[in-house]
Amino acid sequence: MTPPGVPAAPNQSRVKAKVLSVAQSPNFADKWQFDLEILEAQARQGGAFVQAGQQIQGFTIAQTCAAAAGDTINATAEFLGDPRGGQLRLTDVSVVERQARC
Repeated sequence: MTPPGVPAAPNQSRVKAKVLSVAQSPNFADKWQFDLEILEAQARQGGAFVQAGQQIQGFTIAQTCAAAAGDTINATAEFLGDPRGGQLRLTDVSVVERQARC
């Protein structure tokens, strides 16, 4: 068991997730914050820090964000945090299914 306050070891997973919400950071123009529901997760390096069914926050650094609430995305994810909580740093984000828009 990891002692409280010890950060997650280097890790990387490939995830498929439903975007519950997405918003541009009020402090950084190139940071996008997500609320996600993990649909699939496959550990690639280090431990598996996320699993299907989990809801978690995440972020990506990009000039624009193509994903919107309701979309399904694939991404490479690194868990940043400790046993008390954390979030996912997302890279290589791609939309695989778009929510219908009016």
